Amino acid sequence: MSPAPSNPEVVDSLGRPILLGQQLGAGGEGVVYEVRQNSDKAAKVYLKALTQERVEKIRAMSRMPSDELRKRMSWPIDLLLHKRTGQPAGLLIPRVHNKKNVHHLYGPKSRLQDFPSADWRFLVHAAANIAIAFVKVHEANCVIGDVNHGSIMVGTDATVSLIDCESFQVNVEGRQYRCEVGIETFSPPELQGVTSYRNISRTPNFDNFGLAVMIFHLLFMGRHPFAGKFAGPANMPIPQAIKECRFPYSANHKAMQMDRPPGTPPLSFVGSEVAQLFETAFSATTVSGGRPTARDWAAALDRIEKNAKQCSVSKGHWHPGHLSACPWCAMEAQGANPLFPFVVPLPADGSKLDVDTLWRQIQNLPDLGNAPMIASQSKQPSARAVQAGRPSTIAKPAASLIGVAIFLGGSITFPPVFWLFAVAGIAAYNILLSQFTNDGRIVPFRSSHYDAERQFNNALSDWQTRAGPQPFITAKNKFEACRTELASIPAKRARALEALRQNHRKLQLDRYLDRFEIEDAKIDGIGPGRKGTLASYGIETAEDLTPNRILAVPGFGPVMNERLMSWRQSLEARFVFDPKKAIDPRDIINVEQQFQTLRLKAEAALKSALAEALQAHARILSIRQSGRAQLDLLQSALAQAKADLDFVRGQ
Repeated sequence: MSPAPSNPEVVDSLGRPILLGQQLGAGGEGVVYEVRQNSDKAAKVYLKALTQERVEKIRAMSRMPSDELRKRMSWPIDLLLHKRTGQPAGLLIPRVHNKKNVHHLYGPKSRLQDFPSADWRFLVHAAANIAIAFVKVHEANCVIGDVNHGSIMVGTDATVSLIDCESFQVNVEGRQYRCEVGIETFSPPELQGVTSYRNISRTPNFDNFGLAVMIFHLLFMGRHPFAGKFAGPANMPIPQAIKECRFPYSANHKAMQMDRPPGTPPLSFVGSEVAQLFETAFSATTVSGGRPTARDWAAALDRIEKNAKQCSVSKGHWHPGHLSACPWCAMEAQGANPLFPFVVPLPADGSKLDVDTLWRQIQNLPDLGNAPMIASQSKQPSARAVQAGRPSTIAKPAASLIGVAIFLGGSITFPPVFWLFAVAGIAAYNILLSQFTNDGRIVPFRSSHYDAERQFNNALSDWQTRAGPQPFITAKNKFEACRTELASIPAKRARALEALRQNHRKLQLDRYLDRFEIEDAKIDGIGPGRKGTLASYGIETAEDLTPNRILAVPGFGPVMNERLMSWRQSLEARFVFDPKKAIDPRDIINVEQQFQTLRLKAEAALKSALAEALQAHARILSIRQSGRAQLDLLQSALAQAKADLDFVRGQ
């Protein structure tokens, strides 16, 4: 079967025909075709005539010892010529099989569609493979130059291929062929605002910035590292933020007047080593050199992947091992689109946990009742109290009689100085009373009684709290609430699935709009920088576009809102509802994931409440057994102190 008539006729540098098959891809520069004679090769045919410098560059690259490069990227194999004219037409390259643009991996919505099994470990592994590909380029004395998501392809096994390699800056055969293109959202501060790259010699340090941006995209769910909220009076587009090194995730972000987008994890979530690599890569101090190398990144990413751990609630969530809480659950709880694949389906009949058996464990426990009462005790006066003696019954009357007699006798005999006899009478009363009563000896007994009473009351209050049934009752009530919540989940799930059927048209429209990614759209005034900002605020597809969400993004006012909504409305106008079409599995998965998360949380809370109830019951019994003796001792000490005090008081 001959090639399609519309395909160009080309030959290799030796004049051998290269039969072109179907198109594999197309861009502004050229079209990539399959090679019919060899399924492992592809042909890129340019739309415009190649310059002499580009021809020489392709030939020089094809002569390089490049087995390692061709294994990892579409490195030029040979120059292609137009069969009829012999003029340069393009190049022969290794074909990239079964890989998709890296943007489809780091964009959460496209990832669930194109990489349905990819979890965060996969993203880290792919990022490490990208870094290794950069290592190989730099080892070949080349610089990628135009780092961007369009030139990195990723397979379902996380393997990576670089494409458009003929745009690299190449140092070969004593000559430097420069990279003449670049994308501002991946270009370092020193290249922001450059209008022509033709006379710029790039270094690996330039690539190291773009690599850090790419890795950030992968680890932070498609967010651009320089998209954030600026506290200054004007907007802060991504290119300007890059130029001014305003990294909103930095520990120093306040001094830069930048905050990261809402609902995104802090830089620290990746761990101190990787966080420091980002800080260094995006710092103004490394503009002249010293950004982390591709090899630095590969090693650090390998370590973070090995230490990743699985979320206890959502089994599709993996995250850095040093975290105690899952950052993806937190993002989804704040309204983010589902970030990772759904792993374990919810059983149709609800929880598999035997709740009744757990409940019987609580019901079969012995009844606690209130904290046992501490019986009061009766004591005889101690030897110490008996030695102190009881007070004299006639001491006070006798002292009073003598004191009054002194006052009256003296006043009658010497009336002018009666007041002297009043003082003398009072003095005599006190002297006699101190001689014949034991008031002074009562003080230590009163103090002992006060201390014993205070210690006992404090211990009794603590006993009633710790030995009382309330902690057990609280845990039991918590278990009952969790049991009720768990029992309600199947009915709630059924209602949610029924709601999908009731909203069939809207859901079908949403899935239709999800097919149109903003990244691939041509919208007036919405370039790579603005697209990166939208993605960093969770707006990836036409379905995400609503006025409220658009206007919440820094730098997007009424004009940008109107353009974006007009694009969405133009897509909606082409939508045709098909009532016979089944509900999209992704919508069902979203519901299932939501209720699996609820079920797992309810089961975890139920188990926790059971453990709490069992522990509380056992703890109360233990306290009642071990703490009673001490309380009885304190009660005995109080009873003895009271008996002694009553004795010396004469009561």
